Amino acid sequence: MSQLKSSATASEQLPSPLLAATNDPALKRTLERIDTLGLTSNLLELQLQGYTVVKSVLSQDRIDRAKAAILRRVESTVHKSIDPDTATNDDFNGMSYQHYLLFDDLVFPEILLEPKPLALINYLLGESCVLSSMGSHFRGPGGMPLGVHADGQTDGFLTDAASIANCNYALTPYSQEQGALVIFPGSHLKKRQPTLHENWKTHDETLADIMAKKLSPLELDEVNWKLPRGAVTMEIEPGDAVIWHGNTWHGGWRRDVPGTRINLAAYFCRPFMSTQERRGDDRHPEVFARYADDPRFATLLGEKTFNGWREEGPDFTGQKTSPQGLYD
Repeated sequence: MSQLKSSATASEQLPSPLLAATNDPALKRTLERIDTLGLTSNLLELQLQGYTVVKSVLSQDRIDRAKAAILRRVESTVHKSIDPDTATNDDFNGMSYQHYLLFDDLVFPEILLEPKPLALINYLLGESCVLSSMGSHFRGPGGMPLGVHADGQTDGFLTDAASIANCNYALTPYSQEQGALVIFPGSHLKKRQPTLHENWKTHDETLADIMAKKLSPLELDEVNWKLPRGAVTMEIEPGDAVIWHGNTWHGGWRRDVPGTRINLAAYFCRPFMSTQERRGDDRHPEVFARYADDPRFATLLGEKTFNGWREEGPDFTGQKTSPQGLYD
């Protein structure tokens, strides 16, 4: 995996000129937090490459608990037991997105509040950003690769400033044969979605051509896919987190070995946007009570978002706020 390397001297010296160059209090807070957490080289990668890898974010306890909770969800969906280490195509074929995991287990709010990824997400989306969704792209052997795309808006309105950002936690090892994430360094600067010919191909056929054939699972498993030009396979370990700008192109290999690839994807957006998952869910008061003294949790769950009133009208008490700039 190719990553930008920064010297310790450059890393230590970067915050001072950045802080001196801005009068934005929110940006200063964010940069100070990034510096304190030792993430300055990650910030450089994020700016230049459109993504960065933060190593060993999750403890082994959180990895184990998250994997177990996701596996419980999958097994309840398919109504059978799945061995995550030895599963075959017959046990679980291809990829299925397991949605709305936040309230499935107490480990998920804990992971949501991990300080290192959140510091970088704040840089991309501001301190007022909200959680759009939290789920798992659970992948067994076979199926198709995940098509290359940018998470930003699909209507062509991609801007330099991110409107959304993604944090992808590896809960099992990532490699090509294990169904790893692939990402395109620098693609966030293109500010557009990839074309069919910049996506996965097999011989002279595009991903769309193969999908149009409606092949059987056995036939799909025999298709040999070519990694798109410019893509990097993310060979990372459980507990590592990949954070990327919403414009950054990414996709995923098909899994070609027994077992399962398990991740946790925390997807964030600016507060003016509609979230993928409905916020304001009052069915889990015990979770909100647990984090009653953590204002960050309330913000991420949309509790502080100014818009969204009913007949009571807007809240001008200061309990709900709107950002004044890119970083607050």
